Amino acid sequence: MKKFLLIAALFASFVFGGEKMLVTGFSPLEVGETSTKLQNILNEKGLKIFGVFEHSKLAKEAGLQMSDTVVVAFGAPKAGTPLMQCEPSIALELPLKMVIYKNKDGKTVVAYDDIKNIAKRYDVNCDEVIAKLSAAQANFFKAITK
Repeated sequence: MKKFLLIAALFASFVFGGEKMLVTGFSPLEVGETSTKLQNILNEKGLKIFGVFEHSKLAKEAGLQMSDTVVVAFGAPKAGTPLMQCEPSIALELPLKMVIYKNKDGKTVVAYDDIKNIAKRYDVNCDEVIAKLSAAQANFFKAITK
């Protein structure tokens, strides 16, 4: 039984754990400033900001501590709807999100899950839509990690 569990664990780590899914970089700004910069860029591009989740602020309200952490959820129905028409279950992953947080070294980290990786997990075949969304994610990321 132990051999079976070991083999199963190795197989699972090979299948599910080998590829790093997040695109990660650093912002020269503080977490709040980076979040604001991203929101301004999204507004300028006419995208909808579905929510800004200040996890560290909410943790503090609950009497807990964590490093500054913000998630910005954003998108455009004209871009996301065709993807959901291809595969409705991908709606669980939309709108797109970026996380901005202060790491243990005091640096501001920006990370996101590329829609290409998400689409693979859902076996979505909408290549043109996925390519456009992925390019937009990369452009927003580059703009706030300069």
